[in-house]
Amino acid sequence: MELNELSADEELPYPLPDGATVVTIEQARESLKEASSVLMVLQAMSDEAHDLTNELELLLDQYSMTHPHVMEVAEHLGQLVAQWQANVERLESVGARIVSMDPGRLEWYGVVDHRMALFSWAVGEEDIEWYYRMEEGFPSRKPLIEA
Repeated sequence: MELNELSADEELPYPLPDGATVVTIEQARESLKEASSVLMVLQAMSDEAHDLTNELELLLDQYSMTHPHVMEVAEHLGQLVAQWQANVERLESVGARIVSMDPGRLEWYGVVDHRMALFSWAVGEEDIEWYYRMEEGFPSRKPLIEA
């Protein structure tokens, strides 16, 4: 279902974020392979950013900010941030958003039974088979049973 199929009296518990896309379950499923691949890349980048941040802190205890090695690590971290932003934009372009990095979880805005919902997927699941209402949250996921 699409946004125009919402019940006329449906009130969202909170506004959709700027740029959020409402997708059908078919569109979400078509994007799952790409979205899950991007999530894995972001998870690896997160680990690398954490390591670089730790290294930078240690270096700054010993050297000035203008020391060549400090500048090199800081530049690498800056490049990583730019790559991160590009990957998040790639996720958003297919309508997906990250719910959790660890464990990895993604969601897509959609419409179920004429009400706004979030299609939900977690690492280890083969397909998008769950949803929850915006006001309920992840712990209240329900099976996505299609008519």
